[in-house]
Amino acid sequence: MRDRMRVNKEILITALLIVIIAAFTTEPSPYIRHFDPWYHYRIAKYTLEQGFRPSFDPLSNMGERIIYPPLLHYLLALPAYAGFNLMTVAQLYPLVAGAVALVFLFLFAREIFDERTALLSALLLSLLPVFKATTYFGYCDHDALDYVFILSAFFFFVKAIKKESIAPPPSYTFGAEGWVEVPKEQPRADEKSRFIYYALAGLSAGLFALSWLGFPMLLITLSSFMLLCSLLNPHLKLLDRNMVIGFLILSAVFSLLSVFWYGEEILPISGVAFLSTAFSFLSLKLEKNKNAFLILLAVLLLLSLPPLIIFRSWIVDAGLTYIGLRERGALLEYVAELKTPDFYYISQNYGNQLLLFLFGLGLFITQQKELRRETLFLITCFLLLLFLASSAIRFLQYFGFFVSIFAAYFLSRVSETLTGMLKKDAFIPLMLLSALLLIPPPILYFSISDDWHSSLTWLKDNSPADAVVLNWWDYSPWVNAVAERKTVVNNQPQGRFQDSMVFFGTDDWEKAKKILRKYNVSYVIVNRGLLTKIKIAEEFLDEKINFQVNYPVQQGSFYLTRFSNKFTTYYDPVSKVAWDEYPGGRKVYYRQIGVFDVQLSAIQYFSTNKTGAEFNEDFLCIFSDALIRIPSETKNRVFFNLMFLRSDIPFLKLMSEEGEVRVYKVELA
Repeated sequence: MRDRMRVNKEILITALLIVIIAAFTTEPSPYIRHFDPWYHYRIAKYTLEQGFRPSFDPLSNMGERIIYPPLLHYLLALPAYAGFNLMTVAQLYPLVAGAVALVFLFLFAREIFDERTALLSALLLSLLPVFKATTYFGYCDHDALDYVFILSAFFFFVKAIKKESIAPPPSYTFGAEGWVEVPKEQPRADEKSRFIYYALAGLSAGLFALSWLGFPMLLITLSSFMLLCSLLNPHLKLLDRNMVIGFLILSAVFSLLSVFWYGEEILPISGVAFLSTAFSFLSLKLEKNKNAFLILLAVLLLLSLPPLIIFRSWIVDAGLTYIGLRERGALLEYVAELKTPDFYYISQNYGNQLLLFLFGLGLFITQQKELRRETLFLITCFLLLLFLASSAIRFLQYFGFFVSIFAAYFLSRVSETLTGMLKKDAFIPLMLLSALLLIPPPILYFSISDDWHSSLTWLKDNSPADAVVLNWWDYSPWVNAVAERKTVVNNQPQGRFQDSMVFFGTDDWEKAKKILRKYNVSYVIVNRGLLTKIKIAEEFLDEKINFQVNYPVQQGSFYLTRFSNKFTTYYDPVSKVAWDEYPGGRKVYYRQIGVFDVQLSAIQYFSTNKTGAEFNEDFLCIFSDALIRIPSETKNRVFFNLMFLRSDIPFLKLMSEEGEVRVYKVELA
């Protein structure tokens, strides 16, 4: 009873820590965050309005059916049917799903380790920067749902495969001291009741398939474990008949659930699961054969070749390209989440837990004395997700489960050591200290600004419903959701992506006009944020795009910065004059400058005429937080001309300027 009260106290403290830290590190926002969540919000809105999710996206620029699985959109729409505001549901969903995921991580870790390691795992995962970022208020993408289904599948599967014994009812005998309990040494295993856990694992895998197209990673992980058990079974006796039947149930439940959305496209993945089941059955039959391992290895190779040949383009070409083991084309190269992670990305995603993880992993390896099923499953998941995480940034978030688990394992062992040294339980103090030291920094997320929202609201109210908008592809979900207008580029369709890069980067206005005509563009949107992206267009233009950005420093009544070691750039806010000053006192003035007026939320233009002064033809645009130097050869590039200069492109008319965003109407003869 005392131990149970202690555990309940520790669970309560862990839960309170997670809630308190989440409350103090979450910044509310009136809008959904990032880009893709706006797409899911829009489709959920259609689902709410029509009563079912449509098969066609009216704002798609390619005319194809909606390719994203439907589960997230229905989950967002269902509470709205009961009267809840859809925007509020979308904002709160990641917090709720993240909390459920933490519960399943706790249950999963407890099955493999112990209750305290499991509690620390849940606490540390809630503090992991990448987990925090993808379960943040307003981030209504599929990620939080992925965590729930992956971790629940892991838990149910481990619960099913773990060899646990249930003691028989106690019996008593009457002796000199009265009735005495007779201990029973032979426990009985409750094997058949495990089938329900296999079915639940299959249910989680199937629901995962209905929430994200990357679902094969989960079923391949489970199937790989079964294949590994099959190969090792002749020596380690890891398999049994009920385990094979259970995985068959898992595969069937997964297939029946996912086939409703994917149809025959699910066959390759379901085939892997069923073949793994058949291979496991064969391993059981060969259990007493001396050459079982060699026979199984040969059969595995023979079974692998036909799928690799039949589905070569799907498995080899698409798969290896996606995870970065084959050269990526232009469409994938510029998607940040598909880039190969370097140490910077790894440290940003895992923060201070990275070092604890390495210590915990080393400790785990050195302390293993026997290879149990659940331990082998943990190792299998670890290795496969490590492979994926090393291939693409996208998968770092899923490998984060194991970063927190092994970091927690290390801290739990430290707690045991300290308790032995101090003769006093050190777990709760260590947990509180860990929470304090590992709190992640504030999440800096792309979020639609008031400037963007006002501009898109203006566009919705002042443009025809069939208007087509050309903007940088990242921002299309905002345009589609808020302005309710089609965009030229949406999720990088072939050809359109390249043309959009050329349009914004080129200084050939006739080429730009042809692109506008090609896609029947009605409006063009530019924003200051493209400064960090416009360099991508260089590859499509085969040209260098020259410009410089630097932070200003106040010195007396002037602002100054250094774009070059050759000169210092000065700006006088009183006379609205700017110049480059060289060693020796030589001054070269900017003939034209732009100054952002905060009150007007627009750029104001000023000209300088000094008799006898030396001028350059470059353009300087001045913001409170940045000075942007646009060389004369760059001023006619479409993006810079539209965003920073008093644009003189004849077929584009400025219609709206809201701070960082400008909207132009296309007027082609």
